[in-house]
Amino acid sequence: MPRMRLVILGGGPAGYAAATTAAYSGADVTLVEDMSLGGNCTMTDAIPSKTLLTTADAVVEVARAEEDGLDFVHGYPSVNLRRTLARARAVALHQSRGVRERMDGVNVNVLPGRGRVTGPNELVANVDGLDHVLEFDSLLVCTGASPFVPPFARPDAQRVLTTRQVFDLRELPEHLVVLGAGPTGCEFADFFSRCGSRVTLISARDQLLPNDDPDLAEVLEEVFLRRGLDVVKNGRAAAIDCEDPDEVRLVLEDGRDLRCSHVLLCIGMRPNTSGLGLERAGVTFADRGALPADEFCRTNVPHIYACGDVTGQIMLANTASLHGRTAALHAMGVPVDPVAYTGVAWCVFTRPEIAKAGISERQARLDGVPVRVTKHLVRANPRAVMEGETDGIVKLLSDPDDGTILGGAMVGFRASEVITAVALAVHARLSVQVLAETAAVNPSMSESLQRAAEKAAEGMLGISRVTLSA
Repeated sequence: MPRMRLVILGGGPAGYAAATTAAYSGADVTLVEDMSLGGNCTMTDAIPSKTLLTTADAVVEVARAEEDGLDFVHGYPSVNLRRTLARARAVALHQSRGVRERMDGVNVNVLPGRGRVTGPNELVANVDGLDHVLEFDSLLVCTGASPFVPPFARPDAQRVLTTRQVFDLRELPEHLVVLGAGPTGCEFADFFSRCGSRVTLISARDQLLPNDDPDLAEVLEEVFLRRGLDVVKNGRAAAIDCEDPDEVRLVLEDGRDLRCSHVLLCIGMRPNTSGLGLERAGVTFADRGALPADEFCRTNVPHIYACGDVTGQIMLANTASLHGRTAALHAMGVPVDPVAYTGVAWCVFTRPEIAKAGISERQARLDGVPVRVTKHLVRANPRAVMEGETDGIVKLLSDPDDGTILGGAMVGFRASEVITAVALAVHARLSVQVLAETAAVNPSMSESLQRAAEKAAEGMLGISRVTLSA
């Protein structure tokens, strides 16, 4: 019996997760990628940008070292941006090589080129100028997304930058305006400010991270302001003028006029679907070229799947991997649960970090879902005190009737490491009693999560409790 022919367009988290899953399940898998394996996530987005933040963390550690009892004989170090960016690229290449080894290990045929659909079951991959015709039983489109550039902006990779062009900088900006206060904008603003640049962060709404709970965003804003960042709210850009060789002029819709040395555009992503020829197979598109997909990642054409950022949904690497695995199994006829986002963990890697999983308090209120919210302040955590990182709060959301954990969020030191426990609890439908009785390491940031669970469990027993401890 011939093996199923599965072709995957794109070698990012969705693509390589799908390729591995399908290959293990016995499919004949061909993966087409026109960049290095790992895709944009590995080469230009998440991996290198988070690597930059480790340098910013080192700056903070050095600045606080005297408080920890260290003496400096020769003064403080400064950030060498070229070496910092070079390290970020080196980490990206290391991860890309790891993906290549993974594909080789499961015998995935990797074609380093660009693919285009030429018919309902046919794709042509152009590799070094030569066309390779590939016939498929199922196609997975995992081509990711690229930074959205508004009509009024003309990125030049020198003074007006996209989040990918920022890696071509040769020195720290004197005054950087970050346009967009979502996760990416906040992370870059955090990095450059901690490395010594003057930074102005502009949010189009009345808070940073406008899609998240206000109390979490408020903590981050307070920290940013304390560090000297300028925060501009309700600021929608109307024009960017680079005529003056000494400065960039940014004009907001309400007439406010900002002058700076550089502008970084962080105002969303656009799915990479242009030029793929999907219309020849009858695939339909949504806004900004996104590919609508069902709970098994199928497009309107049942044997063509869309996974990851290309769907225009939650643009996270872990979501993309979930899509890829689900689509690969479904395409092969293997019973698989539909994609569920409730257990997906999410993080903004600022300092302090912000992380969440499951339903948020904001979403619960919008949807009318009854929840019990218990909180614990990070400043009461001994590990946070040791680290000098006492800004933050832990929130746990549970069903007020039976104590089932519905979600949780944290702003604070190492929130990205703590949130996995919440994601697991939501996915497994654990109760607050189970989490409260799970002895966390002492001292650790996870203790704050356990304290929040203890308060929720006390509430279930009818014991008087405080919802916010000092």
